[in-house]
Amino acid sequence: MKTQRLLVKNCIDDIADSREELSRLFYRELFHLDINLKKVLPGNTVFLNRKFFNMLAALQNVKYLENIAESVVKLGERHLVKYGAQIEHFDTLKQALLKALAEHLGERFTPELQAAWNGVFDDVARVMKQAMSTCDRRAEARPLYDESTYDPNLLDEIGGEAGVYRVHERFYEVMFNHPWLGQFFFGKSEEVLITKQTQFMVAAFNGPNTYTGDTPAFVHMHMFITDEMADLREQILRQAILDEGLSASVADRWLKVDQSYRSAIVKKSVDECVLKCVGQVPVTAEKPLNYEA
Repeated sequence: MKTQRLLVKNCIDDIADSREELSRLFYRELFHLDINLKKVLPGNTVFLNRKFFNMLAALQNVKYLENIAESVVKLGERHLVKYGAQIEHFDTLKQALLKALAEHLGERFTPELQAAWNGVFDDVARVMKQAMSTCDRRAEARPLYDESTYDPNLLDEIGGEAGVYRVHERFYEVMFNHPWLGQFFFGKSEEVLITKQTQFMVAAFNGPNTYTGDTPAFVHMHMFITDEMADLREQILRQAILDEGLSASVADRWLKVDQSYRSAIVKKSVDECVLKCVGQVPVTAEKPLNYEA
Protein backbone atom coordinates (compact mmCIF):
# COMPACT_ATOMS: atom_id res chain seq x y z
CA MET A 1 0.00 0.00 0.00
CA LYS A 2 2.78 2.46 0.93
CA THR A 3 4.60 1.66 -2.31
CA GLN A 4 1.50 2.36 -4.37
CA ARG A 5 0.89 5.65 -2.61
CA LEU A 6 4.47 6.75 -3.23
CA LEU A 7 4.24 5.80 -6.92
CA VAL A 8 1.11 7.93 -7.35
CA LYS A 9 2.60 10.89 -5.47
CA ASN A 10 5.75 10.79 -7.60
CA CYS A 11 3.66 10.50 -10.77
CA ILE A 12 1.60 13.57 -9.84
CA ASP A 13 4.81 15.48 -9.09
CA ASP A 14 6.19 14.49 -12.50
CA ILE A 15 3.13 15.66 -14.44
CA ALA A 16 2.74 18.97 -12.58
CA ASP A 17 3.57 21.00 -15.69
CA SER A 18 1.05 19.17 -17.87
CA ARG A 19 -1.93 18.98 -15.51
CA GLU A 20 -4.16 21.04 -17.79
CA GLU A 21 -3.65 18.62 -20.68
CA LEU A 22 -4.42 15.68 -18.38
CA SER A 23 -7.51 17.52 -17.15
CA ARG A 24 -8.70 18.00 -20.75
CA LEU A 25 -8.30 14.28 -21.45
CA PHE A 26 -10.04 13.36 -18.21
CA TYR A 27 -13.17 15.43 -18.89
CA ARG A 28 -13.28 14.28 -22.49
CA GLU A 29 -13.35 10.66 -21.34
CA LEU A 30 -15.68 11.38 -18.42
CA PHE A 31 -18.39 13.09 -20.44
CA HIS A 32 -18.04 10.50 -23.18
CA LEU A 33 -18.76 7.77 -20.62
CA ASP A 34 -21.65 9.66 -19.01
CA ILE A 35 -22.86 12.95 -20.49
CA ASN A 36 -25.19 13.40 -17.50
CA LEU A 37 -22.17 14.14 -15.30
CA LYS A 38 -22.10 17.60 -16.86
CA LYS A 39 -24.97 18.36 -14.48
CA VAL A 40 -22.76 17.38 -11.53
CA LEU A 41 -19.70 19.16 -12.94
CA PRO A 42 -20.96 22.34 -14.64
CA GLY A 43 -18.86 25.41 -15.32
CA ASN A 44 -16.17 26.71 -17.62
CA THR A 45 -12.75 25.18 -18.27
CA VAL A 46 -11.07 27.12 -15.48
CA PHE A 47 -13.59 25.89 -12.94
CA LEU A 48 -13.38 22.29 -14.16
CA ASN A 49 -9.58 22.38 -14.11
CA ARG A 50 -9.68 23.57 -10.52
CA LYS A 51 -11.93 20.65 -9.56
CA PHE A 52 -9.57 18.22 -11.29
CA PHE A 53 -6.50 19.73 -9.61
CA ASN A 54 -8.23 19.41 -6.23
CA MET A 55 -8.77 15.71 -6.97
CA LEU A 56 -5.10 15.30 -7.81
CA ALA A 57 -4.15 17.06 -4.57
CA ALA A 58 -6.31 14.63 -2.59
CA LEU A 59 -4.66 11.66 -4.30
CA GLN A 60 -1.22 13.20 -3.89
CA ASN A 61 -1.74 13.46 -0.12
CA VAL A 62 -3.18 9.96 0.21
CA LYS A 63 -0.04 8.75 1.99
CA TYR A 64 -1.48 10.67 4.95
CA LEU A 65 -4.98 9.31 4.38
CA GLU A 66 -5.36 7.94 7.89
CA ASN A 67 -4.55 11.38 9.26
CA ILE A 68 -6.61 13.44 6.81
CA ALA A 69 -9.64 11.18 6.72
CA GLU A 70 -11.81 13.88 8.32
CA SER A 71 -11.01 16.29 5.48
CA VAL A 72 -11.80 13.60 2.91
CA VAL A 73 -15.08 12.82 4.69
CA LYS A 74 -16.11 16.48 4.43
CA LEU A 75 -15.12 16.43 0.76
CA GLY A 76 -17.50 13.53 0.17
CA GLU A 77 -20.33 15.25 2.02
CA ARG A 78 -19.87 18.45 -0.01
CA HIS A 79 -19.98 16.55 -3.28
CA LEU A 80 -23.22 14.87 -2.28
CA VAL A 81 -25.06 17.88 -0.87
CA LYS A 82 -23.74 20.67 -3.10
CA TYR A 83 -23.19 18.94 -6.44
CA GLY A 84 -25.53 15.97 -6.34
CA ALA A 85 -22.75 13.42 -6.79
CA GLN A 86 -23.71 9.77 -6.36
CA ILE A 87 -21.74 6.79 -5.08
CA GLU A 88 -22.07 5.05 -8.44
CA HIS A 89 -20.26 7.95 -10.13
CA PHE A 90 -16.92 6.87 -8.65
CA ASP A 91 -16.54 3.93 -11.01
CA THR A 92 -17.00 6.23 -14.00
CA LEU A 93 -14.57 8.78 -12.55
CA LYS A 94 -11.92 6.12 -12.05
CA GLN A 95 -12.40 4.71 -15.53
CA ALA A 96 -12.03 8.16 -17.08
CA LEU A 97 -8.97 8.96 -14.95
CA LEU A 98 -7.18 5.73 -15.86
CA LYS A 99 -7.93 6.20 -19.57
CA ALA A 100 -6.67 9.78 -19.46
CA LEU A 101 -3.49 8.73 -17.65
CA ALA A 102 -2.88 5.91 -20.14
CA GLU A 103 -3.14 8.30 -23.09
CA HIS A 104 -1.15 11.06 -21.39
CA LEU A 105 1.72 8.90 -20.10
CA GLY A 106 1.90 6.35 -22.89
CA GLU A 107 4.55 3.69 -22.21
CA ARG A 108 5.31 5.27 -18.83
CA PHE A 109 1.90 4.09 -17.60
CA THR A 110 3.17 0.64 -16.67
CA PRO A 111 0.95 -2.12 -15.23
CA GLU A 112 2.53 -1.41 -11.84
CA LEU A 113 1.69 2.31 -12.03
CA GLN A 114 -1.83 1.56 -13.25
CA ALA A 115 -2.38 -0.78 -10.30
CA ALA A 116 -1.08 1.94 -7.98
CA TRP A 117 -3.48 4.57 -9.32
CA ASN A 118 -6.33 2.07 -9.17
CA GLY A 119 -5.58 1.21 -5.53
CA VAL A 120 -5.03 4.78 -4.37
CA PHE A 121 -8.23 5.99 -6.04
CA ASP A 122 -10.15 3.19 -4.31
CA ASP A 123 -8.65 4.14 -0.93
CA VAL A 124 -9.88 7.73 -1.21
CA ALA A 125 -13.20 6.75 -2.80
CA ARG A 126 -13.91 4.31 0.01
CA VAL A 127 -13.71 7.10 2.61
CA MET A 128 -15.83 9.46 0.50
CA LYS A 129 -18.44 6.79 -0.25
CA GLN A 130 -18.82 6.02 3.43
CA ALA A 131 -19.31 9.72 4.16
CA MET A 132 -21.87 10.06 1.38
CA SER A 133 -23.80 6.99 2.49
CA THR A 134 -24.29 8.43 6.00
CA CYS A 135 -24.62 12.11 5.09
CA ASP A 136 -27.89 13.96 5.61
CA ARG A 137 -28.68 15.47 2.21
CA ARG A 138 -30.57 18.27 3.92
CA ALA A 139 -27.53 19.42 5.90
CA GLU A 140 -26.03 22.74 4.92
CA ALA A 141 -22.74 22.45 3.10
CA ARG A 142 -20.40 25.31 2.37
CA PRO A 143 -18.31 24.34 -0.66
CA LEU A 144 -14.59 24.88 -0.94
CA TYR A 145 -15.27 26.91 -4.06
CA ASP A 146 -18.50 28.78 -4.67
CA GLU A 147 -19.16 29.24 -8.38
CA SER A 148 -21.31 32.26 -7.52
CA THR A 149 -18.05 34.17 -6.92
CA TYR A 150 -17.33 34.14 -10.67
CA ASP A 151 -16.42 37.71 -11.60
CA PRO A 152 -14.96 37.82 -15.15
CA ASN A 153 -13.74 41.44 -15.00
CA LEU A 154 -12.24 41.45 -11.51
CA LEU A 155 -8.69 40.42 -12.44
CA ASP A 156 -8.44 43.15 -15.07
CA GLU A 157 -9.71 45.79 -12.63
CA ILE A 158 -7.10 44.70 -10.07
CA GLY A 159 -4.38 45.18 -12.66
CA GLY A 160 -3.77 41.59 -13.66
CA GLU A 161 -1.28 39.31 -11.93
CA ALA A 162 1.05 42.24 -11.25
CA GLY A 163 -1.71 44.04 -9.36
CA VAL A 164 -2.51 40.96 -7.28
CA TYR A 165 1.20 40.57 -6.50
CA ARG A 166 1.52 44.18 -5.28
CA VAL A 167 -1.45 43.76 -2.94
CA HIS A 168 0.08 40.59 -1.52
CA GLU A 169 3.38 42.38 -0.95
CA ARG A 170 1.55 44.87 1.27
CA PHE A 171 -0.55 42.13 2.87
CA TYR A 172 2.31 39.84 3.85
CA GLU A 173 4.48 42.70 5.08
CA VAL A 174 1.81 43.30 7.72
CA MET A 175 1.12 39.61 8.36
CA PHE A 176 4.78 38.68 8.91
CA ASN A 177 5.21 41.50 11.42
CA HIS A 178 1.87 41.04 13.17
CA PRO A 179 2.24 40.23 16.89
CA TRP A 180 -0.45 37.54 16.72
CA LEU A 181 -0.95 36.25 13.20
CA GLY A 182 2.75 36.60 12.49
CA GLN A 183 3.35 33.54 14.68
CA PHE A 184 2.08 31.34 11.84
CA PHE A 185 4.93 32.55 9.60
CA PHE A 186 8.00 31.73 11.69
CA GLY A 187 10.60 30.18 9.38
CA LYS A 188 8.56 30.91 6.24
CA SER A 189 9.77 32.73 3.15
CA GLU A 190 7.77 35.90 2.59
CA GLU A 191 8.68 36.01 -1.09
CA VAL A 192 7.61 32.40 -1.67
CA LEU A 193 4.26 32.96 0.05
CA ILE A 194 3.61 36.15 -1.94
CA THR A 195 4.25 34.26 -5.18
CA LYS A 196 2.17 31.21 -4.25
CA GLN A 197 -0.78 33.23 -2.96
CA THR A 198 -0.67 35.39 -6.07
CA GLN A 199 -0.76 32.33 -8.33
CA PHE A 200 -3.61 30.83 -6.31
CA MET A 201 -5.75 33.98 -6.34
CA VAL A 202 -5.10 34.72 -10.04
CA ALA A 203 -6.54 31.26 -10.76
CA ALA A 204 -9.41 31.93 -8.33
CA PHE A 205 -10.14 35.14 -10.25
CA ASN A 206 -10.46 32.94 -13.38
CA GLY A 207 -7.08 33.95 -14.75
CA PRO A 208 -4.26 31.63 -15.90
CA ASN A 209 -3.76 28.74 -13.51
CA THR A 210 -0.06 28.31 -12.70
CA TYR A 211 -0.61 27.30 -9.08
CA THR A 212 0.87 23.86 -8.31
CA GLY A 213 0.37 23.76 -4.54
CA ASP A 214 -2.21 21.95 -2.45
CA THR A 215 -5.78 23.04 -1.75
CA PRO A 216 -6.42 25.38 1.22
CA ALA A 217 -7.88 22.52 3.27
CA PHE A 218 -4.69 20.47 2.99
CA VAL A 219 -2.30 23.41 3.39
CA HIS A 220 -3.96 24.58 6.60
CA MET A 221 -5.27 21.30 8.04
CA HIS A 222 -2.66 21.26 10.85
CA MET A 223 -3.14 24.94 11.75
CA PHE A 224 -5.59 26.09 14.43
CA ILE A 225 -7.16 29.13 12.79
CA THR A 226 -10.20 30.61 14.50
CA ASP A 227 -12.99 32.81 13.15
CA GLU A 228 -11.49 35.75 15.04
CA MET A 229 -8.16 35.23 13.29
CA ALA A 230 -9.87 34.89 9.91
CA ASP A 231 -11.79 38.14 10.52
CA LEU A 232 -8.56 39.94 11.39
CA ARG A 233 -6.82 38.53 8.32
CA GLU A 234 -9.66 39.82 6.12
CA GLN A 235 -9.32 43.29 7.66
CA ILE A 236 -5.60 43.33 6.88
CA LEU A 237 -6.22 42.11 3.32
CA ARG A 238 -8.91 44.74 2.73
CA GLN A 239 -6.57 47.49 3.92
CA ALA A 240 -3.80 46.20 1.64
CA ILE A 241 -6.19 46.32 -1.33
CA LEU A 242 -7.24 49.88 -0.51
CA ASP A 243 -3.65 51.02 0.16
CA GLU A 244 -2.72 49.82 -3.32
CA GLY A 245 -5.20 52.40 -4.65
CA LEU A 246 -7.98 50.01 -5.59
CA SER A 247 -11.62 50.86 -4.92
CA ALA A 248 -13.80 49.66 -2.07
CA SER A 249 -15.91 47.83 -4.67
CA VAL A 250 -12.89 45.88 -5.88
CA ALA A 251 -12.01 45.10 -2.26
CA ASP A 252 -15.52 43.75 -1.65
CA ARG A 253 -15.38 41.56 -4.76
CA TRP A 254 -11.87 40.29 -3.97
CA LEU A 255 -12.94 39.35 -0.44
CA LYS A 256 -16.03 37.59 -1.76
CA VAL A 257 -13.76 35.19 -3.67
CA ASP A 258 -11.32 34.92 -0.77
CA GLN A 259 -14.10 34.13 1.70
CA SER A 260 -15.26 31.15 -0.37
CA TYR A 261 -12.20 29.28 0.97
CA ARG A 262 -12.70 30.32 4.58
CA SER A 263 -14.68 27.26 5.67
CA ALA A 264 -11.80 25.05 4.54
CA ILE A 265 -9.32 26.52 7.02
CA VAL A 266 -11.27 27.77 10.08
CA LYS A 267 -11.62 25.38 13.02
CA LYS A 268 -13.70 25.47 16.19
CA SER A 269 -11.07 23.74 18.35
CA VAL A 270 -7.49 22.53 18.13
CA ASP A 271 -8.87 18.98 18.11
CA GLU A 272 -10.03 19.56 14.53
CA CYS A 273 -6.42 19.93 13.36
CA VAL A 274 -5.31 17.05 11.14
CA LEU A 275 -1.63 16.13 11.40
CA LYS A 276 0.36 15.06 8.36
CA CYS A 277 2.88 12.78 10.05
CA VAL A 278 3.83 11.13 13.30
CA GLY A 279 5.43 13.58 15.73
CA GLN A 280 3.84 16.68 14.24
CA VAL A 281 1.87 18.96 16.55
CA PRO A 282 -0.87 21.46 15.66
CA VAL A 283 0.40 24.90 14.72
CA THR A 284 -1.15 27.49 17.01
CA ALA A 285 -0.72 31.20 17.65
CA GLU A 286 -1.13 32.57 21.16
CA LYS A 287 -2.95 35.87 21.39
CA PRO A 288 -0.67 38.44 23.04
CA LEU A 289 -1.73 39.83 26.39
CA ASN A 290 -3.58 43.14 26.15
CA TYR A 291 -3.78 42.72 22.37
CA GLU A 292 -5.89 45.27 20.51
CA ALA A 293 -6.60 45.03 16.79
